[in-house]
Amino acid sequence: MFRKTWLVCMALVAGLTSGLTAGEIPEVFKPYFEEGKPVRAEIVTVAPPKEFEGFIQKLGEAAQKDPEWFKEHSKKTPAGSPIPVYDTQLGMTEDEYNNYVKLWDQRKVVKQADVALMLTKESDNVWKINGSGPASNLTLLRYQVDKDAFTSTNGELKRIADIAAPAHSMFGAWNGKEWRYLSENSLGKIKENIALGMTGDKKYGMLVYRLQEVTAAGRPLLDRSMVIRFLPVK
Repeated sequence: MFRKTWLVCMALVAGLTSGLTAGEIPEVFKPYFEEGKPVRAEIVTVAPPKEFEGFIQKLGEAAQKDPEWFKEHSKKTPAGSPIPVYDTQLGMTEDEYNNYVKLWDQRKVVKQADVALMLTKESDNVWKINGSGPASNLTLLRYQVDKDAFTSTNGELKRIADIAAPAHSMFGAWNGKEWRYLSENSLGKIKENIALGMTGDKKYGMLVYRLQEVTAAGRPLLDRSMVIRFLPVK
């Protein structure tokens, strides 16, 4: 499967780069890509041990019992991390909580699909990341060098605070840059994010993309997300 995806991406190189001259790669892409050179990648998710499901149920019950308290307590938790502070209102003993954290540390990164990524230039000011297969939606995004921003069919994704994910976060320690589009009105909210970074051990590049749309009442209408782990250029 991966060989087929890789060959298709390689076959596209000539067409995507024809007529373009080599240019200076924007700083945000330099640690990860070379122009017109595909990199091996995979869409991934995280799977904790089966026993962890029991703790998810306990936390769900705690959230239902006292939503306001749970919301406030959860603010102490970095996104994608286990709740880092024990409290009896979590609905578990301290020993159970310690086991909850221990089980989370045993989580594994699981591959969902093999893909390939490739950086190409449309002009000195406009670049894009091409993705194969399920990552092909990335091709709709354009990076504008002068604005340090991405554009999509929704609008402009502007730079927000850098990512410094801790070791307990879903995919472990990694650092990167993030861009976001946000539109909110009386009908609902649309949020689109893209982030690009590197794992703490420098072994993998990380690309995270998410597009969400909810009604004014908070009912989800759309949620497309993917986490791509790839081998950066050496």
